[in-house]
Amino acid sequence: MRSPEHPGKYRMVRWLTRHLIPSEGLVAEVDARVRLSLHPRDWIEYVLLRDGHYEPLTLAFLTRNLRTADQAIFAGVNNGLHVIVAARAVGEKGRVIGVDPQPSAMLRARRNIDLNGMAGSVRLVAAALGDGVALAHMAWADSENPGAASLLDSGPGLEVPVVPLAAVVDGLCTTTVRLMLLDVQGYEEPALRGLKEHRPELLIVEDSEEYLARAGSSRARLYSQIRDMGYALHDVFGNDVVESGPSPAEFNVIGVRPGAGVTWCLR
Repeated sequence: MRSPEHPGKYRMVRWLTRHLIPSEGLVAEVDARVRLSLHPRDWIEYVLLRDGHYEPLTLAFLTRNLRTADQAIFAGVNNGLHVIVAARAVGEKGRVIGVDPQPSAMLRARRNIDLNGMAGSVRLVAAALGDGVALAHMAWADSENPGAASLLDSGPGLEVPVVPLAAVVDGLCTTTVRLMLLDVQGYEEPALRGLKEHRPELLIVEDSEEYLARAGSSRARLYSQIRDMGYALHDVFGNDVVESGPSPAEFNVIGVRPGAGVTWCLR
């Protein structure tokens, strides 16, 4: 997996994994000294096994900006990597909340959180996010890329509860939320509306033009919504970002509230 890339390599790796790697995957240490149970049939986990890291700049931003006893929310937990890094940063006196409607993501994240001894600082919420309370259909995740599961997908699945972020904050946070990361595959707009009056100091939002288009939205609408909430928009290095410019590093835009302290990543 760590050999140079070439045409057909991933197909060969997937064929080998069906015969050599247990269905539950392998435990490997990745960047930031996090131990994860990984299986290369999942594209992101293949990248982690191949390169040893995934979104290293975003992880560095989390480490630089979360402090002991802080509280943070992660909408979309995938395999738990970002949640674990955040839980280490806030320590036992802090709290990290992971919200995800996909059962497979919750199971993978729970196993990895336990592998790293972070269960005491993490609370998981099995729900989708919106601007009100409802039920929504969610298709079962694709085993080759479960992190891309979205309420926009069709097909067999299950009904999941939809809750506003304000309910999560009111129910589980005891202080102002220091940081929130939103990776909800096209549902950013209703999820942000669901914050109501709550405003985390730092906001990290995935900037995926593909998923925004599928949801009938656009980068311009998303950026305008975040600015209207009172945030200035930057990349992880502190550079200003605009909707007409290139995508920010790792496709994550950083919103900063006025007066909020922030430590930017170094190039």
